[in-house]
Amino acid sequence: AKLATERREADHAHAARLWNAALAELGPGWTISGSVDQRYHGNLNIRREGVDATRLVSDLRDIAFSLGSACASGSGRPSHVLRAIGLSDREARASIRLGFGRYTGEEELVAAVRRIDAAARAQQGLAA
Repeated sequence: AKLATERREADHAHAARLWNAALAELGPGWTISGSVDQRYHGNLNIRREGVDATRLVSDLRDIAFSLGSACASGSGRPSHVLRAIGLSDREARASIRLGFGRYTGEEELVAAVRRIDAAARAQQGLAA
């Protein structure tokens, strides 16, 4: 708790830099779930129309990201949180979640996001 208190401002600034770096790499076609402003920027939930999120996770097993939201992990059901913010079942099932913070480096995040975007585009038959 002491470390969290001492590092609060630096951690939030770092998460904001990572958030901005991730968004800059995603490119067009991705939709952010939830508010862009009223949120903690260490959690990014996104979706892309026509992408099979389960296949995306399977294709990129060496990248730590997940389906939907933490509250629905492993259940096989669409997240009730994503449904509560207005997503359809299809949209909720197409969502992926990236979490990052104090120990996440910008270079590793950018590289991961590039690979996620390329794999999603490949699923859609688009040039990566």
